[in-house]
Amino acid sequence: MLDKLEQLTLSCMKCGNCVPVCPVFREIGEEGASPRGRVRLIRGVTSGEVALSARYQELVGKCVNCRACKDECPSGIEPNAAVLTARSHLILEKGLPPIKRVIFRRALRARRMFPASAKLLGMLQRASFIGNPYSPARLILPVLGLPMDKALPYFQLKTFLDRTPEINPVENRKYRAAYFVGCAANLLFPEIGEAVVGLLNHYGVEVVVPRGQMCCGTPVFNSGDFEGGSYFAEQNIRAFAEPDVDAIITACGSCGLTLKNEWGDLLGVQVPDEFTRKVYDISEFLVDVLGVKTVQMAPHASRITHHASRITPHVSRITPHVSRITHHVSRITYHDSCHLARGMGVRDQPRRLLTSLPGVELIEMAEADRCCGGGGAFSIYHPDLSRRIGDRKAANAAGTGADMVTVGCPSCVMQLREMLARAGSSQAVVHTACVLWKAIREG
Repeated sequence: MLDKLEQLTLSCMKCGNCVPVCPVFREIGEEGASPRGRVRLIRGVTSGEVALSARYQELVGKCVNCRACKDECPSGIEPNAAVLTARSHLILEKGLPPIKRVIFRRALRARRMFPASAKLLGMLQRASFIGNPYSPARLILPVLGLPMDKALPYFQLKTFLDRTPEINPVENRKYRAAYFVGCAANLLFPEIGEAVVGLLNHYGVEVVVPRGQMCCGTPVFNSGDFEGGSYFAEQNIRAFAEPDVDAIITACGSCGLTLKNEWGDLLGVQVPDEFTRKVYDISEFLVDVLGVKTVQMAPHASRITHHASRITPHVSRITPHVSRITHHVSRITYHDSCHLARGMGVRDQPRRLLTSLPGVELIEMAEADRCCGGGGAFSIYHPDLSRRIGDRKAANAAGTGADMVTVGCPSCVMQLREMLARAGSSQAVVHTACVLWKAIREG
């Protein structure tokens, strides 16, 4: 492991190009919290100069993994990969903390118990009115290390996988695609999954939703548990090897990046080339493969099969944020999710689709590709720092005067809704797929 860490940090020229683009350094201002500083610390560990102290663990843990440093590095090193590997080294040396061991090695792997537990938690959320800022149930949040005013999306009582058929056929099929749902769309935001299936069906794509799929493992290996992350990679590769499909579709930048690159490049899992070649973000697939140039109601839209029509009733019950997508909304802005833009290289495709909507004006926000501070579990491990980064993003979004913020990652949806609410903004935050699907359904 030390040899690998040395390889990942050897080429650093200490030029500092990575420093100003790091959202954590921008808020903290400490050299040790910059990509260059972390790289130097990690090299110190490989040479024996730096001990695995609590301070070292703190600084290595404060990387949000936005990958901005990687894009700016003239030497071609990946400080983010070095940090994740350093976290893995810490796990090997000091062990996986008990609570993470229970979650990563037990709860997430329990195919039936994990979604059932999420449903139970959803029932408790509703029974305790914890979503209400004045609920006494919120007193538990500081005990968990979270702010009292932390926004908490409700877990669904019926998951996306529960409410969606495994096979969603269409007439005059052009392609057959498998959909990797991801934990957030399955447990928290099923409307995203329903929009993805609806969009693909609308454009002549039969959709398979493999029942054997699990968490992609991103929160696991981002915490340093590479062994646990590899387990999820292998399980999912097997689940998606069975259906004969032309593409594997995601609607989460982190899931897409993990499937396409990080299972192999970071974790060292043997991922078939055929698998990685098939992975597309939903907007990428619509534009680059299906050739969609203008999103509008097509003549065959009313003939979407009865399987797809079983999805639309759920879409009509989409959260209040999505219900605010009405014909009068004409100004939108778009946030580039870090892993979708820098990881998968998907930047232009969502913008093309959104601007093709009749009467829509896309207003670019300042620093559109600056991290929102969500970072998946980063907002749980470092809530104050996450909010400081997120407040800057919320100010940029609100500054556009747009009616809506669109985004291609469920984690960013959660973070931006909370940050804009904190800023007193009334802007809706909606996943790109939901915007497009609602536009098609309403003609």
